[in-house]
Amino acid sequence: MNGAGWRATLAALPDGLTAAAFAAIWISPFVFGEDGVRTAMLVMLVEFFLIHATGFFTAFVMAPGLARSRRVAAILGLSAFYLLMIGALASSFGEWWPLLAFGWLVLAKLAWVFARRQPGDGDELDRGAVAWAGSGVAYVLGAFATAVPPIPRQGMTEALQPGFGLGDDASGLWMEEPHRVIAFGVLYFGLLCLGKLLAALTAGRPTSNVEHG
Repeated sequence: MNGAGWRATLAALPDGLTAAAFAAIWISPFVFGEDGVRTAMLVMLVEFFLIHATGFFTAFVMAPGLARSRRVAAILGLSAFYLLMIGALASSFGEWWPLLAFGWLVLAKLAWVFARRQPGDGDELDRGAVAWAGSGVAYVLGAFATAVPPIPRQGMTEALQPGFGLGDDASGLWMEEPHRVIAFGVLYFGLLCLGKLLAALTAGRPTSNVEHG
């Protein structure tokens, strides 16, 4: 495996660890503390916003005909819009860390703008678009696959559910059957990890083959 292959493999590690963390919560819901299930649910909600935002951010950052100042203004304006939505979400859960996660994404994109003299070439834009589309497909697939068929509760029994901190008056599929969103996290981040590992194998292949005849 070449250098690009190893980099792609390392890029798959965070998603693999996240999928493993969701699996651990599915088996033992309090393995990471009393707020483990609620935090995992919030991770999946924030991930939805990040997928949506990343598509627009990538388009602005890589836009070949857009001046740097206009790219920065577009990113800041879009960030304010998403910040309001994620702020409301974080407030409803009594958490503040989703704002930090989103802020990190914005800073990373702005740094990308200022670090580049010219927007990326077509190949780089294509790779970004493919990665973004892949994550969106994985999210939709995972949401559907865990919302319709029966999903085993594993260690998240009904007897333990009142201790998950979701509220007594909580309604909705994820609130009433929280094991579904945990299974969703296992599937979603597992698919992302698998996709990056497959990309690592592709990156490790030689670009040309020598034929013997």
